[in-house]
Amino acid sequence: MKVLVMGIIVIMMMLADGCQAEKPIGEPFKDLSEQMDVLAILQGSIGTDLQKNDWEGASNMTRSMDSVLKICSEDFIKHQRLKEPFREFYERKMERSIGSLLRSIRRRDSVAARKSYEFLVKRCNSCHNENDVAERAHL
Repeated sequence: MKVLVMGIIVIMMMLADGCQAEKPIGEPFKDLSEQMDVLAILQGSIGTDLQKNDWEGASNMTRSMDSVLKICSEDFIKHQRLKEPFREFYERKMERSIGSLLRSIRRRDSVAARKSYEFLVKRCNSCHNENDVAERAHL
Protein backbone atom coordinates (compact mmCIF):
# COMPACT_ATOMS: atom_id res chain seq x y z
CA MET A 1 0.00 0.00 0.00
CA LYS A 2 2.76 2.43 0.97
CA VAL A 3 4.66 1.67 -2.24
CA LEU A 4 1.51 2.41 -4.24
CA VAL A 5 0.95 5.71 -2.43
CA MET A 6 4.60 6.71 -2.93
CA GLY A 7 4.38 5.73 -6.60
CA ILE A 8 1.26 7.86 -7.11
CA ILE A 9 2.91 10.79 -5.35
CA VAL A 10 6.09 10.50 -7.43
CA ILE A 11 4.09 10.34 -10.66
CA MET A 12 1.96 13.35 -9.66
CA MET A 13 5.05 15.36 -8.75
CA MET A 14 6.76 14.42 -12.02
CA LEU A 15 3.68 15.46 -13.97
CA ALA A 16 3.46 18.69 -12.01
CA ASP A 17 7.11 19.46 -12.69
CA GLY A 18 6.74 18.67 -16.40
CA CYS A 19 3.70 20.91 -16.69
CA GLN A 20 5.44 23.92 -15.20
CA ALA A 21 6.92 25.10 -18.48
CA GLU A 22 3.60 24.82 -20.33
CA LYS A 23 1.32 26.64 -17.92
CA PRO A 24 0.20 30.15 -18.78
CA ILE A 25 1.71 32.84 -16.59
CA GLY A 26 -0.40 33.49 -13.51
CA GLU A 27 -2.58 30.40 -13.95
CA PRO A 28 -2.01 27.31 -11.78
CA PHE A 29 -1.37 24.10 -13.73
CA LYS A 30 -3.66 22.16 -11.42
CA ASP A 31 -6.64 23.19 -9.41
CA LEU A 32 -6.06 23.73 -5.71
CA SER A 33 -8.57 21.02 -4.78
CA GLU A 34 -6.46 18.42 -6.62
CA GLN A 35 -3.41 19.40 -4.58
CA MET A 36 -5.49 19.25 -1.40
CA ASP A 37 -6.49 15.68 -2.32
CA VAL A 38 -2.79 14.76 -2.53
CA LEU A 39 -2.17 16.49 0.82
CA ALA A 40 -5.05 14.55 2.41
CA ILE A 41 -3.49 11.25 1.30
CA LEU A 42 -0.09 12.28 2.62
CA GLN A 43 -1.50 13.53 5.91
CA GLY A 44 -3.38 10.27 6.45
CA SER A 45 -0.24 8.27 5.66
CA ILE A 46 1.75 10.29 8.20
CA GLY A 47 -0.79 9.47 10.90
CA THR A 48 -0.74 5.78 10.01
CA ASP A 49 3.05 5.68 9.97
CA LEU A 50 3.26 7.39 13.36
CA GLN A 51 0.82 4.86 14.84
CA LYS A 52 3.06 2.03 13.61
CA ASN A 53 6.27 3.82 14.70
CA ASP A 54 7.37 3.71 11.05
CA TRP A 55 9.79 6.62 11.40
CA GLU A 56 11.19 6.39 7.89
CA GLY A 57 7.73 6.31 6.32
CA ALA A 58 6.50 9.20 8.47
CA SER A 59 9.58 11.22 7.55
CA ASN A 60 9.16 10.53 3.83
CA MET A 61 5.46 11.37 3.88
CA THR A 62 6.06 14.58 5.87
CA ARG A 63 8.77 15.72 3.47
CA SER A 64 6.48 14.91 0.54
CA MET A 65 3.68 16.89 2.16
CA ASP A 66 6.01 19.85 2.62
CA SER A 67 7.02 19.57 -1.04
CA VAL A 68 3.39 19.73 -2.19
CA LEU A 69 2.75 22.68 0.14
CA LYS A 70 5.71 24.48 -1.43
CA ILE A 71 4.36 23.77 -4.92
CA CYS A 72 1.03 25.28 -3.83
CA SER A 73 2.90 28.28 -2.41
CA GLU A 74 4.52 28.91 -5.78
CA ASP A 75 1.49 28.18 -7.97
CA PHE A 76 -1.46 29.62 -6.10
CA ILE A 77 -0.74 33.31 -5.86
CA LYS A 78 -4.40 33.92 -6.66
CA HIS A 79 -7.27 31.48 -6.50
CA GLN A 80 -11.02 31.90 -6.19
CA ARG A 81 -11.04 29.90 -2.95
CA LEU A 82 -8.15 31.75 -1.28
CA LYS A 83 -8.41 35.08 0.51
CA GLU A 84 -4.65 35.61 0.15
CA PRO A 85 -1.77 33.86 -1.64
CA PHE A 86 -1.22 30.28 -0.46
CA ARG A 87 2.36 31.21 0.42
CA GLU A 88 1.02 33.39 3.25
CA PHE A 89 -0.82 30.44 4.79
CA TYR A 90 2.19 28.17 4.36
CA GLU A 91 4.62 30.58 5.99
CA ARG A 92 2.26 31.54 8.81
CA LYS A 93 0.68 28.17 9.60
CA MET A 94 2.46 25.20 8.07
CA GLU A 95 6.19 25.78 7.81
CA ARG A 96 6.95 25.67 11.55
CA SER A 97 4.52 22.84 12.28
CA ILE A 98 6.08 20.70 9.51
CA GLY A 99 9.55 21.46 10.90
CA SER A 100 8.47 20.53 14.42
CA LEU A 101 7.01 17.26 13.19
CA LEU A 102 10.17 16.38 11.25
CA ARG A 103 12.37 17.12 14.29
CA SER A 104 10.28 14.87 16.55
CA ILE A 105 10.32 12.11 13.92
CA ARG A 106 14.13 12.37 13.63
CA ARG A 107 14.37 11.98 17.42
CA ARG A 108 11.88 9.08 17.25
CA ASP A 109 9.93 10.78 20.01
CA SER A 110 6.47 9.25 19.63
CA VAL A 111 4.79 11.60 22.14
CA ALA A 112 6.21 14.76 20.55
CA ALA A 113 5.56 13.41 17.03
CA ARG A 114 1.90 12.73 17.84
CA LYS A 115 1.46 16.20 19.36
CA SER A 116 3.19 17.80 16.36
CA TYR A 117 1.01 15.80 13.99
CA GLU A 118 -2.16 16.84 15.82
CA PHE A 119 -1.01 20.47 15.73
CA LEU A 120 -0.32 20.17 11.99
CA VAL A 121 -3.87 18.89 11.40
CA LYS A 122 -5.25 21.81 13.45
CA ARG A 123 -3.19 24.24 11.36
CA CYS A 124 -4.56 22.69 8.15
CA ASN A 125 -8.11 23.10 9.45
CA SER A 126 -7.51 26.67 10.60
CA CYS A 127 -6.57 27.54 7.01
CA HIS A 128 -9.75 25.81 5.82
CA ASN A 129 -11.73 27.87 8.34
CA GLU A 130 -10.18 31.13 7.15
CA ASN A 131 -11.10 30.32 3.56
CA ASP A 132 -14.59 28.95 4.25
CA VAL A 133 -13.68 25.44 3.11
CA ALA A 134 -16.05 22.77 4.42
CA GLU A 135 -13.63 19.83 4.07
CA ARG A 136 -11.57 18.93 7.12
CA ALA A 137 -8.27 17.21 7.74
CA HIS A 138 -8.80 14.28 10.13
CA LEU A 139 -6.52 12.72 12.72
